[in-house]
Amino acid sequence: MTRLAFSGVGKTYRTRRGESIVALDSIGLEVAKGELVCLIGRSGCGKTTLLRIAAGLEAPSAGTVQLDGLPIVGPNTKIGMVFQEDRLLPWRTVLANVALGLEIAGVPKARRQELAEGALQLVDLAAFGGAYPSELSGGMRQRAAIARAMVNEPEVILMDEPFGALDAQTRGQMQEELLRIRAATGSTVLFVTHSVDESVMLADRVVVLSPRPGRIFREFRVQAPHPRDRATPELAGLRRAVLGALDAAGVS
Repeated sequence: MTRLAFSGVGKTYRTRRGESIVALDSIGLEVAKGELVCLIGRSGCGKTTLLRIAAGLEAPSAGTVQLDGLPIVGPNTKIGMVFQEDRLLPWRTVLANVALGLEIAGVPKARRQELAEGALQLVDLAAFGGAYPSELSGGMRQRAAIARAMVNEPEVILMDEPFGALDAQTRGQMQEELLRIRAATGSTVLFVTHSVDESVMLADRVVVLSPRPGRIFREFRVQAPHPRDRATPELAGLRRAVLGALDAAGVS
């Protein structure tokens, strides 16, 4: 079952001088229910723009994006987004940060506390709801950001390089955490990364985008079951293939 579908999606920006910059061109991509797809490409190829369009935060200049066959025309509670930075408000507790969207939506206090506590339980932060962001490690802050995205029990999670600022050990732990949450919830995940290793360790499918304007250059299906061992010949070969596609896309 197709959950998220991009059809002929393009995005063109206008500069102050009136010039046109084409960020995305003719993106056609289907993401199946429960699938984890990684988008990878050079900086400026439109990966974040594509996520923002999927989240309903920007409108495409051309084409459509659909969730379960219905067009996405604005923010949708069925879609959660995790940004590059955790964006936690320093003056609110972790629990209050996770519940912020529910508060804005007018959800009664008792219900939003119940939902926020459940989301924190999902990311193994139940004991830290009363803490403030400054009291958490980088990995814990990112887990809190994931909890905030999960509090509405979204069916699709959009992730924009969420682990890019973490050290290697914490990043590996967060990758395992994401896979655990995905297994527990059955969520569909569209994940942007610059790391080839991260893409082959996480994804069911790796999609390589060409430099601006961003177009789908090549796709790789990853058959290896989780948990994955990055030292296996299969994954080593796949990393080489993705790197080769990135190089080829850059000169095509």
